[in-house]
Amino acid sequence: MAPADEIPPEEIAKLAAEELAAQAEVEAEASLARLEDRIGAFTAYTLASDLLELREIFAGSFERIKAEDWQRRTERRAEGWTRRQALAHVAAVTQAYNQVITAALAGESIVIPGLNERTDLKAFNQAAIEARAELPIEELVNSFLDALSDAARLVAPLSMEEMVRHVTLPHLSSAPTIGEIFGSALAHAGIIHGAQLAAARARPIWIYFQPGMMRRQITRFVHLLALNYWPERGGDLHATIAINIAGQGGGSWLIRVSPAGAHGKIGRARTNDVTFSFHNADLFCRLLTFQTQGWRPFLLRRLRIQGQLSLARRIPNFFMPT
Repeated sequence: MAPADEIPPEEIAKLAAEELAAQAEVEAEASLARLEDRIGAFTAYTLASDLLELREIFAGSFERIKAEDWQRRTERRAEGWTRRQALAHVAAVTQAYNQVITAALAGESIVIPGLNERTDLKAFNQAAIEARAELPIEELVNSFLDALSDAARLVAPLSMEEMVRHVTLPHLSSAPTIGEIFGSALAHAGIIHGAQLAAARARPIWIYFQPGMMRRQITRFVHLLALNYWPERGGDLHATIAINIAGQGGGSWLIRVSPAGAHGKIGRARTNDVTFSFHNADLFCRLLTFQTQGWRPFLLRRLRIQGQLSLARRIPNFFMPT
């Protein structure tokens, strides 16, 4: 082979371009593998369909909520949000996700006013609630339902190349793909706040999911958990956390954590450091959203924990958003 100084400049440029193209292809394949969950949790068509389905579930639930019930606390603690405040929060987050995705698809810089780093999240949430405090409840409801419809329209025509594009967000420890942002919007509204926004605590939003949608929602939720991982809290930890859920809508998921971040996906690992096994999907959602205390299902053997119990006790702190 000729020395580098004898290679024509145009040939050097061609080789550099080929190397960049190869690197981009590897990165695209890695992103695609990250979203390839065999059940369509992050395909454009299924995301659009689930967004519209979630919209219909919420619309039906909101019709059964009395005017005075919007001011009721949704948590046992005195400082917990009211149902109205929870709705304002979810509407704001869904709208923010739509704005982020629109900007990312247009190649624009991502700016979320009031949210510059992870520690800003609590103040950002409070400001969003206060900004919507004077809105009539009908307008607040419609703004949230419209945001779900807007998200469905945004995602429906997207190509896989667009879906696997990474976007850096200040409140997450690693950069999600556009597909994961849509999935986060679904999991945030339908699971994380699915009990707070329901007409009755005993009938959270997720009980209306068909088994396939429940499995997809849990997959999205596991991805969102991984994106929320705090490497600062985990330190030099390298671990695999397994989640097994029995019954309809259940399956197996895992989250791998390391000092570089975390990655969640559907499936099983050969070895796990700690394994959580849930009696059903409803119990999983209730425990992960603090709608029930862990000791009760543990004593009733509806929740089993195997592996490093000392690590199991630390896990909730690793994934708290604030």
